Amino acid sequence: MARKRKQRRQQHGSAWHWKQTDCWYYTEPGTKKRISLLDEQGERIRGKENKEAAQLALARVKLVEELSPIRSSQSGEWTVARVFEVYLEDLHRTANPEWASQVNKWHDDLSSYCGGLSVREFKKKHLRAWLQKHTTWNHNTQRNVIASVNAAFNFCCKMDDLNVNPIAGYEKPAATPRVTAFTPEEEQQLYQHANEAFGQFIRACILTGARPFSELAKITADHVVETRQGMIYLLKARTSDGQHGHKSAKKTGKDRRIMLCDAMEEMTKELVKSAPKGSGIPLFRTLHGKPWTRGNGVQRFCELRKKIGLPAGKSLYTARHTYAKRVLSGYATGKPVSIEVLAGLLGNTPAVAWRHYAAWTNEYNDPLWAALGKQKAKAA
Repeated sequence: MARKRKQRRQQHGSAWHWKQTDCWYYTEPGTKKRISLLDEQGERIRGKENKEAAQLALARVKLVEELSPIRSSQSGEWTVARVFEVYLEDLHRTANPEWASQVNKWHDDLSSYCGGLSVREFKKKHLRAWLQKHTTWNHNTQRNVIASVNAAFNFCCKMDDLNVNPIAGYEKPAATPRVTAFTPEEEQQLYQHANEAFGQFIRACILTGARPFSELAKITADHVVETRQGMIYLLKARTSDGQHGHKSAKKTGKDRRIMLCDAMEEMTKELVKSAPKGSGIPLFRTLHGKPWTRGNGVQRFCELRKKIGLPAGKSLYTARHTYAKRVLSGYATGKPVSIEVLAGLLGNTPAVAWRHYAAWTNEYNDPLWAALGKQKAKAA
């Protein structure tokens, strides 16, 4: 069977069709600006089958430019898709790759829905209708999506020549805390039914409180640092190639120090033997030697959760919450800690730790009950 030849990319100055908007464009030679091709009525030419009409429109544009003593500087009207394109180009250079990839998926989805609309045509009702189509998104996901769309328009208003954000002030739903924790019985079930590599990864998440994929899965022997007090995993705020080294690096500009308990130190020493310094091999890997990613990790945990009958609200990130609850209650040491100490261990601000975990500590709740004449709560 004859092999299908790959279609060659059109040169700058040629008419080309963009699937996301189903419209025809051309790119001026020497620039990266995409310009819409219009028919004789001034409407955008749509449909991949209308190539001849697009070429004719381009010929008219070139004729006008040749007859005009001054070359036209018109770059075309801002469209929703163009806003996302400009924003994502910057986001992929400056943000965490996983976050940039996720935002890219959301924006591509919205572009396929109404990316061809001009910014002046795009209204809040379009965003609301699109969000309503995604019935599986919870309030937290919707908040993130709305924030990312808002950020794209604000970026083009600040850094480019876009005049207005059409969805400024769009109200985001209230955040819903997703704080769940594994019971000791559930933890043992996870270890019993997971394979050795995944069980080890889950245990490390519970013992360190590290974010599973943006922190723990990245750890290599080069991140292991011995101090006088003990061993830590050190993730620099900036990597050697200028990228952010962990999730909160862009916001805080600080290195992330993940402090290890005795059990984690022993586990780390064993793991370093098969992934020594300089090898670049992650300490935590699948049975096939591949690093844990959001894709394979989430899929494996969903299969495991279904197998042992865990509640749907519990995920691999629950391991981080489990660590928080146990540290606050003194589960391993018998010495409960404050919210501020927990924030330092988790790499969060005290405000974030308070918002998520204050319900699990009696340090702040006991005075409230005492004001009503109630006794202190007994340790869990």
